[in-house]
Amino acid sequence: MLKQIRENARIPLYILIVAFIGLYAVSSHETSPAAGKVFGKRVQFSDFKKSYIAARTQMIMKYGDLPRDPQVETALEEQAWDRIILLAQAKKERVKVDDKEIVAFVKKIDAFNDKDGWFSKKLYEEILRYNFGLTPTEFERIVRENLTIEKLIDKHTKTAAVTDEEALKQYRYLNEKVKADYILAKTSDYLTQVSAPDEETKAYFEKNKEAFRIPERVNVEYIVKPFADDKEETKEKARKEALEISYELAANKDLAAAAKKFSLSIKETGLFDEKASIPLVGYDLKFAGAAFALEEGAVGNPIETKSGIYFMKLKQRVPERDATYEESADKARAALKSEKAGTIAKAKAEEALAEIQKGIAKFGDVAKKLSLHEKKTNPFVPGQYIEGIGISPDFADAALSVKPGEVVGEVVKVNNGYTVIRLDSITPIDEKKYEADKEKFKELLIAQKQFFASLSWYDDLKKKANLEPNLPSRP
Repeated sequence: MLKQIRENARIPLYILIVAFIGLYAVSSHETSPAAGKVFGKRVQFSDFKKSYIAARTQMIMKYGDLPRDPQVETALEEQAWDRIILLAQAKKERVKVDDKEIVAFVKKIDAFNDKDGWFSKKLYEEILRYNFGLTPTEFERIVRENLTIEKLIDKHTKTAAVTDEEALKQYRYLNEKVKADYILAKTSDYLTQVSAPDEETKAYFEKNKEAFRIPERVNVEYIVKPFADDKEETKEKARKEALEISYELAANKDLAAAAKKFSLSIKETGLFDEKASIPLVGYDLKFAGAAFALEEGAVGNPIETKSGIYFMKLKQRVPERDATYEESADKARAALKSEKAGTIAKAKAEEALAEIQKGIAKFGDVAKKLSLHEKKTNPFVPGQYIEGIGISPDFADAALSVKPGEVVGEVVKVNNGYTVIRLDSITPIDEKKYEADKEKFKELLIAQKQFFASLSWYDDLKKKANLEPNLPSRP
């Protein structure tokens, strides 16, 4: 459960609202300092508390009891602010919900129905009173607010549409299997033909200084509760033990003491940047993201990876900075040589394409003549790994732009050089299956469009809100 909560806790509140209505207790007479500012206006702590309890109750209804976990608490605070921002915007835009909509929503909740499936006022009142400590009036106010948020989001994102042409194109892109022949002019084949004298390298470095900036790096200490194997029961056992470690760290924030108590050893990564492989851990975006989010000296929230559950403390942070030429000379020289070799590779690929187009040589013959690589792909769906190429949307798109047997009219850059592509075959989609799936597929595409539109819209709104939280630190 904890894993699910952590994975979903970062989902903006407005998405969770659509899934289910949140509940909150009322504290109208509380006099507290401002919890922060939204759109330049003060948000009283009592109002923030209501929003926080709403988010928390919503999560409890979804997952059951919540563990005392700092990461969950942080996520709930973020969701509480999301709610406040959205309701403020809804008020600005005069988005309203009438009583009929509230009644309709409440009556749809199965928990309030009797054994015959009819709405029961008595059951409704009892569940609210005994399970949530709420009156119907309080609950219905919450329903009104959440439906208001849903209406606001719909107003800005429901315009998304997908044409039949778009749907078919996307369906084909995801389901048609492609085979292609290609000639590859490999950049690395021409590295011995180029040089990078000091003067040129220095000039290249100065021109591309930004590319050689030394990124921010961190060094973290950590303890890990490893997974002994990939079995779910094994992982669940480790999660339960990790929860005990979480409680200990929440109480004393001492990584060394927790390590000693649970017979674990403290390890240290050494300095690493966010995109690099992490010493002793490997390439792990989740671990890196958590490490870089830490404040110096702070103990972070538990992070579950494929290998285990990590608890880390930031030991050192080294800010991003410009690199000197001396630090980057080797990288600059290699980059310059690769650029020069790439120019030769492109010219070779263009020469091959020209000879094919003019009928001077056949596809396979020209590769041999110019000492280039001729290869065939396995059947692939666009977006998949292509043997010898890697993942290359440009290669896939180019192959699909011509008919079987035709050569693409321009060379295509890939990860390791330049290619001349001839489409071998396409395994078409099952038209009957597509017709049967079309409407559901279009609905999926529309939902996808709306989802990304909602994220984009809310990101913009949050910037405009200029949120200035002023919450006390949690003990």
